[in-house]
Amino acid sequence: MANGRVSDITRMTEAGTTVIFNREAKMPRQKYYPQISTEIQEPKLIGLYDTLGDLTAAEVKAERDTISFDSIGQGYQTTITSQTISKGVDASREKLEYDLYKTVNRSFGAPMIRVMLQKKEKAIADLYNDGFATTTGADGVYIFSATHPLLSSAEHNNNLATGALTTDNLIAGKNKFLDIKDQAGGQFDTRATTLLINDHMQYRAMQILESQLVAFELSNTKNVANSLNPVRVVSNPYIDFTAGTGGAADTSPWFLIDDSLEDAGAILQTKKSIWLETEWLKSSQVYRGMCFEMYGTGMISPGYRVVGSTGA
Repeated sequence: MANGRVSDITRMTEAGTTVIFNREAKMPRQKYYPQISTEIQEPKLIGLYDTLGDLTAAEVKAERDTISFDSIGQGYQTTITSQTISKGVDASREKLEYDLYKTVNRSFGAPMIRVMLQKKEKAIADLYNDGFATTTGADGVYIFSATHPLLSSAEHNNNLATGALTTDNLIAGKNKFLDIKDQAGGQFDTRATTLLINDHMQYRAMQILESQLVAFELSNTKNVANSLNPVRVVSNPYIDFTAGTGGAADTSPWFLIDDSLEDAGAILQTKKSIWLETEWLKSSQVYRGMCFEMYGTGMISPGYRVVGSTGA
């Protein structure tokens, strides 16, 4: 009969941690960011993203006339730099000796995956949260602004909605998509398909969207807020929320998104998915597990895909 040795603790822990970590990484979890961002695989450290097309209007060509050519030039270009995100956990030999399997299960599996996922969720949600007064786009104005300059036109795109989430403000936000132009000032085909809100605002959104009559009014006015070009509701706990006295007194930004535009809006630039490394420090008799992930985030093609309101 083979006898176990104290030295086997290193091998047992390393194997156990890898199995548990890989198992937890594959476990189904609630993920919010895929619903509000586009994931792009980018092997380089820095990804470059040009804004949506810049072609002038088509023209009638008379017989024997020359064709009018537009030159393709670099417009508003967004750069996204991938970063290394990490989390480490360690355990002493004594802790492992006396409680090997519970320590490995409780420290090196689900908790590491959870905090790594939380970091990514917050990074994507903050592209929206910080777009009103903190983060500027490649065109030099805030992500949500009434004055997004166009490359080949004196006009501007306006993706800044106003006010709390109400029936009238939702309709006004939807209508902003109708006025969005391409970079030459021509009509741009875009419609709102998704309403993004904080979890606390779910019931208010349902009251607005599903009431037969206009919500929060003492009238018989028919509610048409979601009759034309209906939107689906996506709630996300990482979107900012400030509690008031309830109802309209609560403050939370809300956003309308055109899911059909993948070359605009929030981008998750992925270099390498989550992985695990381990090491044993002989001098201190400490076992370490470290998980890593490489990605970057950013808003590209400013003025397109998303309309946002601070909710105030």
